Amino acid sequence: MLLDQIDTFEIFRPKMDSTKEVLHAIATFQADISPALPYVNAELGGWDYDQVNQVLLLKLSDGKWITLHPQKIAIRGIRDLDEAHALLAWIQGQINEIFEHRDQITPRYTGQAGLKVMEILRLLPMTSCKVCGYATCMAYAAALREGEISLEDCPPLWEEKYREKREKLQVYLESFCWRALDA
Repeated sequence: MLLDQIDTFEIFRPKMDSTKEVLHAIATFQADISPALPYVNAELGGWDYDQVNQVLLLKLSDGKWITLHPQKIAIRGIRDLDEAHALLAWIQGQINEIFEHRDQITPRYTGQAGLKVMEILRLLPMTSCKVCGYATCMAYAAALREGEISLEDCPPLWEEKYREKREKLQVYLESFCWRALDA
């Protein structure tokens, strides 16, 4: 087991605005989890990965973020103490399980953060039909980049006349290992 013991787990309100309803947390440990980061990135769809500094940023739904460092885990946007402990236990379990099966995983050294909204927009039908729930295709493209929605949320994209654009968009998103947050 790569990460078997957490040494400290501090849960606190953000220092910039202590009136916020969310909590942040930092866990520290002696183990070095940096060898697991490219595999965790591949399996959990990391938002950004800095290979030089060995930092992996995972974007979760509901405004939560987990940042993995070689000997520290930071969690942002927690509702309460129970959720803080549950998220720490979850990510610790994920790190250990993924690292144990790393021989079956292709490591990934890039993140979704490199996706460009304008490139996504260029590959959309540009109808601004609002069927997706967004006022414009630009708003849809931004939400897609963030993983808040999926390609299926744009019905015109699935029309035969947009097949080539859809296929190019799928290839572009896959090149960054993009996935929707709830996938």
